[in-house]
Amino acid sequence: MINKINIIILLFLLSFGKLYAQQVEVHFSEISLKEVLDEISANYNLQFSYSNNYLKLDRKISFHSEGKTLEATLDQLFSENNIAYATIGSQLVLKPSKAKDRKRKERKKRKKKREEKREEQSKRTLERGTLFDFDIHSELIGSTEALVEPEEKIERSFITINEIEPLVPESITGKVRYEDALTSERTPYVSSGAKKNKTSVGQFSILPFLATNAKYRSRYNVLSLNFFWGVNGGVNGLEVGIVGNTITRNVRGVQLSNLFNTVKGNLFGLQVSGMLNLTKGKVMGIQLAGIFNLGSNIFGTQVGGLANIARNLHGMQLSSLSNLATDVYGFQVSGLFNFANGKLFGSQIGGLGNIAWGGKSAVQFAGGFNMSAKAQFQIASLFNMAQNIEGAQLGTVNIARKVKGMQFGVVNTTRKLIGGQVGIINVAKKAEGAMIGLINVVDTIKGAPLGIINIVKKNGYNRFELSGSEAMYINIGAKFGPRHYYHIIQGGWRINSDNTYSWSLGLGVGTLFDLSENIHLNIELVCSHVNEAVFWLTKLNLLNQFKLTMDVKLTEKVSFFWGPTFNAQVSNLYDTNKQVYGSSIMPYTLFDQTNKGTNLKMWIGGVIGLRF
Repeated sequence: MINKINIIILLFLLSFGKLYAQQVEVHFSEISLKEVLDEISANYNLQFSYSNNYLKLDRKISFHSEGKTLEATLDQLFSENNIAYATIGSQLVLKPSKAKDRKRKERKKRKKKREEKREEQSKRTLERGTLFDFDIHSELIGSTEALVEPEEKIERSFITINEIEPLVPESITGKVRYEDALTSERTPYVSSGAKKNKTSVGQFSILPFLATNAKYRSRYNVLSLNFFWGVNGGVNGLEVGIVGNTITRNVRGVQLSNLFNTVKGNLFGLQVSGMLNLTKGKVMGIQLAGIFNLGSNIFGTQVGGLANIARNLHGMQLSSLSNLATDVYGFQVSGLFNFANGKLFGSQIGGLGNIAWGGKSAVQFAGGFNMSAKAQFQIASLFNMAQNIEGAQLGTVNIARKVKGMQFGVVNTTRKLIGGQVGIINVAKKAEGAMIGLINVVDTIKGAPLGIINIVKKNGYNRFELSGSEAMYINIGAKFGPRHYYHIIQGGWRINSDNTYSWSLGLGVGTLFDLSENIHLNIELVCSHVNEAVFWLTKLNLLNQFKLTMDVKLTEKVSFFWGPTFNAQVSNLYDTNKQVYGSSIMPYTLFDQTNKGTNLKMWIGGVIGLRF
């Protein structure tokens, strides 16, 4: 017979394996590792076991993963944060990983060996008399094995090196030291026949194979003219093409064409084309295209008729359709859509929407929607979404994981609020500040929700009551909000002396004091509009009440309350039969006075009822 325990274990392993195999998508930016683990635990029903003494869970991390299994996502998360884990029963036990420590030690050893090797080479160079790996003895005098004698002092001679002409005039760059030129990327070594970038005055091409510089295609040209299409080494001035221009090295100056410009190196200057500009290297300047611009690292501006694409943008992108970049340090402005796949330190202005997955200090304005990992300001006509807001969100619907600032909209929702929400419906899990709206829903709050319906789930005062009083014989009320400041909705009904009906509808506020575990004191202010003998009265007829009630707990959810009420009725009603002003719902009055058609009556009454 199969053991039941084995069956249970088998079913558990199958379900756990299925959970591990599911595709997940997670995005976290600048939050603590503990919050990341809590979020994953809640969303995927995982239990993590660890010790706070060994794992630093309070450090802020950023982690993004999509299209991977849960197991692969966890492997990536723990690998990046130097954590080892093992599955024990239904828990994932976490501990510090020693793998990165070993790799760090190995890197230090390799670095030390490289430094020792360089020192040995330098020492050997001085002993042999070499300059930049060029052996003077063997090259100028002959074989060192035949001539070297311990007693003989060898007279050394040096190579004469011609002065290297700077690519940019000294008036622009300033004085360049010769030692810097020798160690630059362009001259990693020195020899008597060092290669230089030669520059021609100009060239003319009809097609790439019909050109005046066919034999010297790698040269730079001060003036380059391409009747249809030309392929050249570089430009140190101006290049013009009727159809297109292709440069295999760098452009320093201006490129103009009717259709396209392509540069495999860097652009220092201006690119203008009727259709397409493509630069694989850096762009330090401006790209202007009728349709499309593409550059690797942009230090300047891209202006495209339809779209612009850049790997890293340090400047501005302007287009009628869309702009795309990995990291943005500047501005993106488009008629439709802006997208920053990495960091966004700057602003996005889009006719339809803006997206910045790794935004740091993003400011987004859109006619439709904004989405960002972290933003300072988001303004949109439809909705705003962000993981973290340190500023404000203004939109019809605002959604954020954490808000340090304000949310203004029809619907505002966040997990953690430090600041305020202003809208029709406000929802927060934890709030520190003010929530102003018709309906406010929060788990816990340090502050005050201001609205008609305020629901505080955990530390709130949410009660329903039935009561009776001398003014309204039957009253139904609901109380919502924190215990120190809750809101009241109340309705009442009565039969008048002439067998007609009157009813009331009112709002109020209250506070609660704990006298003991089962006895509480409620202090409340309620203002009600009283409709006497009609369905809805358009004249002034307000019943203002100050209530002081003692609440005694009968069961866990039921309490009995009673206490005095201090009433003030303000009314513009006029009884034509009695020819007097004022309401008639009170049994007696302590004060009755009419001034310019407005009557004020005061009396002391009482209330008694049950709360649930």
